[in-house]
Amino acid sequence: MTEHLLAALGMYGGTVVVCFLSGLIPFINAEMVLLGVSMWAATGTVELALVAACGALGQMTAKVLLYYAGMGMFELPRGRFRERLRRARTYIERWQRRPYLVFAVSSSLGLPPFYLVSLAAGALRIGLAAFCSIGLAGRFVRFAVIVAIPHLR
Repeated sequence: MTEHLLAALGMYGGTVVVCFLSGLIPFINAEMVLLGVSMWAATGTVELALVAACGALGQMTAKVLLYYAGMGMFELPRGRFRERLRRARTYIERWQRRPYLVFAVSSSLGLPPFYLVSLAAGALRIGLAAFCSIGLAGRFVRFAVIVAIPHLR
């Protein structure tokens, strides 16, 4: 699937789309896709930075949808997923004075899972601008490290 998207949309467009999908569907691993793109398609420093930026843009677009779902604009899944969201919300509420630190750590390191943090941020009515700017920066740093790995010597 990834090869077809990259062929149809080009390296950058395909990266945005695949990373958007991975932001909504946790089973699609954006890091592996970015690693592959950086190994086989991207060679220069500018290309690698653009791949990381496209990945971050795609992911954050998906995370904004999750943010709005957390606010109640979309219906959330039921069952054990709701329980995970409740735990993530509790975790962020404990950090209510420092939610931006949680966003930064989650978006760059993935702990706690940024998927759940995105939902919880919407549910807690954290500012969208801060969520987006911190999340985009964290995702870019994470993805820049990933795309640089094959080129380290």
